[in-house]
Amino acid sequence: MHGGVVLFRGTGADAMRYVEADRSRADDYYLGEATGISYAVLDVSGEASSRPLSAEDYAGWVDWINPDTGERMGRPRLAGSDRQGSPRFAEMVINTPKSLSIAAALHPEVSEALDVAQQGALSEIQRWLAEHSVTRVGPRGKQEVVPVEHMQVVGITHHTSRAGDPHRHIHMQVSTRVWAAGAWRALDTAAMFKQQGAIRALGSAVIAASPELAAVLNRHDLTLDPVTGEVTELEPFNALMSKRGVQVRKNLERLEAEWEAAHPGETLGPVVSSRLTARAWAFERPAKKPTTVREEAEWLTELREAGYNPETLTRKPVSAPARSDELSVQEIASRALDRCVAASSAWTRHDVQEHATRIITEHGVRATREELRELIALSTALALGDCFSILPTGAPAPEHVAHLTSLRVVQVEAELRDLLTATSGDGAALS
Repeated sequence: MHGGVVLFRGTGADAMRYVEADRSRADDYYLGEATGISYAVLDVSGEASSRPLSAEDYAGWVDWINPDTGERMGRPRLAGSDRQGSPRFAEMVINTPKSLSIAAALHPEVSEALDVAQQGALSEIQRWLAEHSVTRVGPRGKQEVVPVEHMQVVGITHHTSRAGDPHRHIHMQVSTRVWAAGAWRALDTAAMFKQQGAIRALGSAVIAASPELAAVLNRHDLTLDPVTGEVTELEPFNALMSKRGVQVRKNLERLEAEWEAAHPGETLGPVVSSRLTARAWAFERPAKKPTTVREEAEWLTELREAGYNPETLTRKPVSAPARSDELSVQEIASRALDRCVAASSAWTRHDVQEHATRIITEHGVRATREELRELIALSTALALGDCFSILPTGAPAPEHVAHLTSLRVVQVEAELRDLLTATSGDGAALS
């Protein structure tokens, strides 16, 4: 799963126009080619009640109107000349490797299995968010971080990219209005931004570990690599089915050449590079197109012209998948802590879980969602047992705040201080 959390500040009317006109705006899109809008209400245990949502109810939800009761969950601040509008929801896209989308376009049975796997990833992320999302209660300057008791999440399923290529993905949209301490309050989006690494890792792990998806692919002589999540036999055709990526690369090359011509002798820095990349993606961004039988026939024609032949396709060897009960929880926990230490001197609980989840995926585990959830929880808990907080005793320690460290980090920092002190005492200059 690539990409991070973004905040949407448009209105419900914007969302209705996306549905009615099936088109996008220049900055971003949300509802062109919506093949399904699912709405889930979750409590703190992670249990969810789900149902489809009409476009009209979806627009109201964006405007903070509860689809179940019709009540207002707050009044969003509208954008003005000197201020931003209120964020209506936080979005993250649940993607799949391109080769999986190609396999789904070729085989209806794979398409169904991939839909189930992606919905499973959505459900697992929703459950996790319900258990770990927070809000703030109290007057400014004296606010306390408290758990969310009730939240709402929408999932919008798309089957194609903007260029009309196979691209299975779900727009997961988390309402910024949550229920806690007897009132509707604002989701702590700063906390969610710090949780996104764990969320991305979880979504990728659920899809890559799916036994059902791997079995369906196998029946079509296709192999799901348990480590990368790619379909190995179709991976060579990823570039062919990624026209939008080619278009963006050409846009970026042109924009960089124009910038260098206008700024002779200057170096393209990270800030300017980021802005040019955003412009490259936005330039002539096509509207999403609905998937049709004709379009799928064109995909197959393109693949055959590029050398795809299901009759002569040679299966490629990959690492054998591992069962969840074959992995050492202690090893996963130790490696997760090693990665935390390598990245920083303090980390969050979510950092530990992200690393543990990615390590499990790298092992190529095949497991159900429940088995995967248990393995991640055990590994994370074991790793956390070797951590301690650097905060004063009794101080609040929200999960998204980096306050955990290890004895090894403290030891290394002490050695560095001693070395600097000794060097300074010898009269050597410190750099």
